[in-house]
Amino acid sequence: MSDAHDHHGRLSPSSARFCPLCGAPLERQPVPPEGRQEMVCGGCDFVYYMNHKVVAATISEVDGRVLLTRRAIHPSHGKWTFPGGFVDWGEPVEAAAVRETWEETGLKVDLDGLIGVYSYPGTPIVIVVYRARVVGGELRTCWENDRVEWVAPAEIPWEELAFPSTTEALRAFLNGLDPQR
Repeated sequence: MSDAHDHHGRLSPSSARFCPLCGAPLERQPVPPEGRQEMVCGGCDFVYYMNHKVVAATISEVDGRVLLTRRAIHPSHGKWTFPGGFVDWGEPVEAAAVRETWEETGLKVDLDGLIGVYSYPGTPIVIVVYRARVVGGELRTCWENDRVEWVAPAEIPWEELAFPSTTEALRAFLNGLDPQR
């Protein structure tokens, strides 16, 4: 089975076949200075680097409860996480975190520090999670989630969280609230 099939049709270094600039075929070749194998265009020598996508997210707390959303989309449909999504081209990560929180929850937030940055082998995503303070808006769902709730730490559905970064960031956030955890 080829690597392209392992990714179920998703874009990966081995599934990219044509140059986005001139359309010529891409081939794996060593690229200086390290000689690392990359996809290189046979027509114009463009090196097609496959880099990570960045997700910006927030964890907000009001009256001792954290804001969680239940996903209505894949991946992890039906699982819980906090508001977040992909950073748009040219958009500052902080601005994306604020925008995604607004789009997914209807809440306006100000950022109040970095909780953590998470990445995992085999996954082309870097998750940047910020602590946020709600400054306005009205809580609502969107097409990406079917529930948005304020949840007490003791009621967090740990076994139903969407991603490893969800668990790690929530633990880091809660440990910052109570060093005894």
